Amino acid sequence: MRTTFFLSTIIAMFLISSCDTKVDLIEEGLETSVVFGFMDPTVDTQFVKITKTFVTEGSAVDSAQDPGLSEYNNLAAYVIEYDDDHDSVNSYLLQEKIVTDKDSGAWYYPVQTVYFFTEIVNFDYTYEIGFTGSGNDVISSTDIVGAYKNDITTNLPEVKFVDDFEIGATDYHFKGITVKSSRNTKRYEFTYRYHYKEIYTDGSEKDKVMSFKKAPWVVPGSGSQLDGTDVYDGFAIDGEGFYQAVAGRILAEDNEANVERRVIGKIDFIFEYAGEDFNTFIELSEPSTSLNVEQNPYSNITNAIGVWSSRGITTFLDKSLTFPSVQEMALGQYTGELHFCSDDPGHVGTSWGCN
Repeated sequence: MRTTFFLSTIIAMFLISSCDTKVDLIEEGLETSVVFGFMDPTVDTQFVKITKTFVTEGSAVDSAQDPGLSEYNNLAAYVIEYDDDHDSVNSYLLQEKIVTDKDSGAWYYPVQTVYFFTEIVNFDYTYEIGFTGSGNDVISSTDIVGAYKNDITTNLPEVKFVDDFEIGATDYHFKGITVKSSRNTKRYEFTYRYHYKEIYTDGSEKDKVMSFKKAPWVVPGSGSQLDGTDVYDGFAIDGEGFYQAVAGRILAEDNEANVERRVIGKIDFIFEYAGEDFNTFIELSEPSTSLNVEQNPYSNITNAIGVWSSRGITTFLDKSLTFPSVQEMALGQYTGELHFCSDDPGHVGTSWGCN
C-alpha cells in the first residue's frame, strides 16, 4: 500500500514530534545545520526549527537525548523581507521559544527550542532566512503561496450528503469542489473530518472523530509557470461513500456490545497547500516503491540541510449536517443499525432524536 505524506503531518513532525529529521549523526565528521521553516500567510506568527547534526564517539542513542548536542546557543538568525524589485523592506531577528510538549522518542523530549518572528507575511514578497552556524553562512529564500480559492465559502451553512431521504431509496448527494490554483502554489490537499460522540452502557462517553483524506493535487509546471491559472475539480464529497466509510470504520472497531448510542456531530473541511520546494521534499520523502530503496535527502538551503518554503491552511469548521443527511445517518441503509441519534433541539420527538 502506498503511503501519502500530508502537509499537517509534516509540520507536526518538525515542530512537536520526537524526530527532528532523518540525518546521520556522523557524516564525514562534519557538523551541519538543519533548518525546517514554512512561511504561512494565514497566521501572524512564523515558526522555524533550527538544529544541527553532531559527531559522537559514544552511543548515538544516548547522545540523541542531549539537546546541547543538537541545539545552538545564542544563535543570531534573521529573516529579510524583499519586495518584487528585490529591495529589502523589513528584517526580523528570530526569537527563541521553549516548547514543552514534544513527543517522546529517539530524540530529546519534552522540551525543545524553536525560533519565531511575529508578522503576517505578504503574498507578493520573498523571504530570506540567514544565520552563521557550524562555521558556515546558511541562507535560503522562498516565495509565498497565494491565497486559497475554491467554491466553498465560509457562508456554507450546512453539509449536504443526502438530497432526499427515503428508507431504502435515498438520493445521495455528490459534491464536486473546484479549486483554482494560486501563485507559487504547487500542492493542494483536502481533508474532511466527521465528529460524533459515543455513549457507553456503563454511562461513560467519548468524543470521536474520523478523517477522510483525498489524494493531493500537484499543479503542473514549476517556477513562473505556477501563475495561478490552473483549475482542478478532482476533490469531491461522495454522499453514499461517506456513509459506507463511517459504517465500515465503526464495525471494524468491534465494540457494538458496549455502545448505547452515538450522537451525530459536525463536519470540518481542511484545505492545505504548499510551495514548490515543500512539495519536492514531500515527494522525495515518500517510501520508495522500487527495489532501490536508497533516497537522497532534499534540501534547498545553502550550507545546511532541510527545507525553507511556504504553506497555508484554510478551514471551515463545525458545519452541521442537513436534515436529510441526519436522517440517513440515524435510519439509513449503512449506518441505521449503529445507534446514531441527534441531540439537535429541533429533532426532539423524532425517531432519530436522542431524547
